[in-house]
Parts: sequence; structure tokens; C-alpha cells
Amino acid sequence: MSSSHRRARSRVAAAAAVIGVLSLALSVLSPTGPASAATDINHQLAEVTDDLAVASKAVTRANAALEAARTGLPPARAAAAAAAADLKVAGSESSAAAGAASRAAATSAKAQQRLRDAQSRINGMNGQIDDLVRQVYTQGPYVELAAILSAATPGEFADQLEGIRAVSRSQNKMLVDMQVAKANLALASLQAEQARVRVDAQRKVATTALNAASRAASRARTAKARVDAIVASRASALSVANAERERVKKQYAALKAEQARLRALERGPGGFTGRPTGNLTWPIPGAGVSQRVGPRIHPVYGYRSCHTGVDIHGAYGTPILAAADGKVIEVLRGGPYGLHTVISHGNGIATMYAHQSRTRVSVGDIVRQGEIIGNVGSTGWVTGPHLHWEVHVNGVPYDPLGWFGSPRRPVSCWNG
Repeated sequence: MSSSHRRARSRVAAAAAVIGVLSLALSVLSPTGPASAATDINHQLAEVTDDLAVASKAVTRANAALEAARTGLPPARAAAAAAAADLKVAGSESSAAAGAASRAAATSAKAQQRLRDAQSRINGMNGQIDDLVRQVYTQGPYVELAAILSAATPGEFADQLEGIRAVSRSQNKMLVDMQVAKANLALASLQAEQARVRVDAQRKVATTALNAASRAASRARTAKARVDAIVASRASALSVANAERERVKKQYAALKAEQARLRALERGPGGFTGRPTGNLTWPIPGAGVSQRVGPRIHPVYGYRSCHTGVDIHGAYGTPILAAADGKVIEVLRGGPYGLHTVISHGNGIATMYAHQSRTRVSVGDIVRQGEIIGNVGSTGWVTGPHLHWEVHVNGVPYDPLGWFGSPRRPVSCWNG
């Protein structure tokens, strides 16, 4: 791990109580990671689908990049190591082949020299034999006999006879040497041809090994480039995550401030003074719940917030109905909840309808249970159209399902 990556890790770790994903992502240079942590993180990411999800979009993308780096870096590094090993082997084989080719060439050169030496000796012997033939031809076939018959004494006869025998032995030796030289010439010629064949073979081996080394070097460069690209992507993702940290923290603070403001609004004057029914009806008849109330923990930074209502399925433009008779005390655009309406129903009960695409009421309007007060949208911090619906009692958010069969109690994570 390089020093720049260690610094990036330290900055992010020190910035907040980083949980699962970032801890797992920062261990991307290790070949494995805890599977249970990855499962928990994926589960948390899947749950962040409502008003806080937009605040995490950039971080989610960074997390995806980190996950890609986590899964992609080990095989890329393995490929790089394999390519480097192949390159080392190919280099050794190429060097060995080149050495063998060089030795074969030296052997071939020596064989060629022996061949030339043998040919030279034969040429010399051929000259001597030619001289002998000419001498015999010049003196005639009876020169030895004439020399013997011309001897005057037995001693001279013996000397001339020995001289004739010496000449004969010399001639015979010359002929034998000629045969040996020819045999040596044939052997040297064969050895030279064998050496040439070995040189050709070793050169082919050397060429093959060199080509293999070149291919291994290319694979090693490609693998290293892949590793470098993944490491760079990881560093970029960490940079994005670090840059988003403060922005996400501010948005969490804004959400808490908005929840506190709504509580103060509902406790103030101007609420519904009619006769409350005490019963609530479902704001989108037949629609199911996609997210219930409860604590929220940012999947990367660990910031805590509280989901104080339920998210109800609804296509864009679906009518939203008032849950009970009441008075509209707020219609506001912007912020975490986007376009939202707050209705006071008396006895300290109020309902809030968030992320609308449009509103059908204004502050001060008296509405009846089942009246259309707006339409489903995707304004505020959302990833898609749905209705975020809250029920407040004296400014404290309650689980809305408490009016539909579940225990009627405050949201557990609320601390406003």
C-alpha cells in the first residue's frame, strides 16, 4: 500500500465513525474481506431509498467504485504476479537459449576449422603422392632392381636394399596417411554438418524463447496498468467519499432542524378547532408500505438520523387524501421533505404529507377526511416517487401504523 493511499485512509477514518462499507473498501488491497460485513452493508444500502438517499448518491457511487476495486484488485494483482513470473521464466529461458546458441556456434566454428585443417592435410598429401608418381614415371619401373644389381659388394648391396625398403615404407606410410586423412576429412565434415544443425535448432529455440519473453513482458505491462487503474479508481472514490462527508452531515443536520421546526409549528396556535374524529384513514387507499419508522445510519459515515414516518408506494401523480378532518397549517416547498403539507386535526394530532408533485390546498384551508390534498411526487431528498407520511401527537412523531392495528407509540429514535 502506497503512502498516498495510507493518508487517504487516515483522513477518512478520522473524519467520522466510518462503518462497514468504508472499512471494507479501505481493505481493498487485501485479497479477501469479511463476507458478513459486506452483507450488512448491502442490506443497509438497500434500505436507504427515501428522503436521505439523495444525500448519499455520490457516496453510493463512490462505494460502488470501491467495491469494484475491492473485487477487481486481487485478480488483477494475481494476473500481474503471474505475468511477472512468466516474464522471469521466459527471460531465463531466453538467456539459456541464447547461451546454448552461442556455444553451438562456437562448436560449429571449431568443426569448420577442423574440416579446413583436414582438407589442407589431404591437399598436401596429394602433392606428395603426385611427386612420387612423377618420380616413378621418370625413372621407370625397374629402378629399384637396377640399384640392387649395380652393387659391387655385399655391404653395398645390403645398404641399397635397405634404402629401397625405406623408400617403400615411406610410400606405404604416405598412402596410409592419405586414407587416414580422408577418413578424418569425412568425420570433420560430418561433425561440421551436425554442428550446423545444432546451431540452427538452438537459434530457433532462442527465437521462440525471446518471443515468449516479449509476450510475457506485454502481459506484465497490461496487468500492471490494470492494477494502477484500479488503485487510481480507488483513490478517486475515497476522495469523493471524503468530499461528500461534510455535505451529508449538513443535510442530516437540516433534516433534524426541519423535524424540530415542525414540532414547534404544531404546538403553536392556529390548529384545528373543530371536533376531531380520533380516527385516521390511509392517505393512498390500497397502497403498501415500502419503509417503516426507525433509526437511520448513513451506510458510509455512520451519521445517525430518525425516519419519523412511513413511506407509502405511489406512482407519480397518484392522489393523496386527507387522513382526517382538519386545518392546513403549512404548505412548504424545498428542504428534505420537498413539497409537503401539514394538517392539524385537533387534540394535538397532526399529519404531514411529503414529496408531493403538486398541492391542492393552501394554508388556512379546512379539509375533510378523504379529500384530495395533493399528488405523489419525488420532490426533496428522494430516489423516486412515493408518499412520506407522518403522524404527530403534540409535536412528537408516532408510528402511523399505530392507527391501523399496531401499537400506538412514539417513534423510538425520536429525541427532539
